Amino acid sequence: MRLMWMFSLLLSLFISSHALADWQRFSALSDKVGNNTPHKDNLNLSLPLVADDGSAVSLKVAFTGNLPEGEYISRIWILADKNPNPDVIDFELSSAIPRIELTTRIRLGESQTVYALAQSNQGNFWLTQQDVRVTVSGCLMANDDTQAETTMNQPRVALPRNPKAGEAAELRTMINHPMETGFREDGQGGFVPQQLVESLEVFHSNNPVMTVNFHTGTSANPFVAFFLDQFDNLSFTWTDQKGQQVTEER
Repeated sequence: MRLMWMFSLLLSLFISSHALADWQRFSALSDKVGNNTPHKDNLNLSLPLVADDGSAVSLKVAFTGNLPEGEYISRIWILADKNPNPDVIDFELSSAIPRIELTTRIRLGESQTVYALAQSNQGNFWLTQQDVRVTVSGCLMANDDTQAETTMNQPRVALPRNPKAGEAAELRTMINHPMETGFREDGQGGFVPQQLVESLEVFHSNNPVMTVNFHTGTSANPFVAFFLDQFDNLSFTWTDQKGQQVTEER
């Protein structure tokens, strides 16, 4: 029994050190962490184990820990180690976010490891990861309408039903846009030019609540769901690579 216990302990230490070595070799991630040691608890990442369509993979990241007064999660990065551009999507968060639970859809070019890295305003880090097997690459797939205009349109904001001030509830946002990555061939020996929605900024009574930064790993028609506890005087502004903006108010 004692030998079995020691074997299990050694195995868990080996797995932990192997996972640590993996992320430390991933420069896009290790550059963000620097010399800090990220915590390995309280940050949860949910993705399907197998993604049949790599162009739209559902992802949810949540922080479940209790932080000291005055400390809050101020940044979350999502990275994929084998995408052409490892940066997938990231979130700049204010203390006005009452519950850290973010949902979106991402692109994965092949089977790989997806990482979530969270940072607090006090400089503490949390890290988690999940392997995903991809059946069809999402970075090279054509959009359903390959002639779709690369302009933003039809912004949508879905507020929770009967929201109550001070009570956290989920709201959902989306805007139509093909999110051309610049990696898709145009059939003439070149590539379809990159054109992305770069960011979504959310304000409450003119105070910044959250900024979402979209990268080539974000799916077409960028979708983000998150939690708030104040639902009056909200504004949502999407900005694309050309500097064009669309604003929706609620």
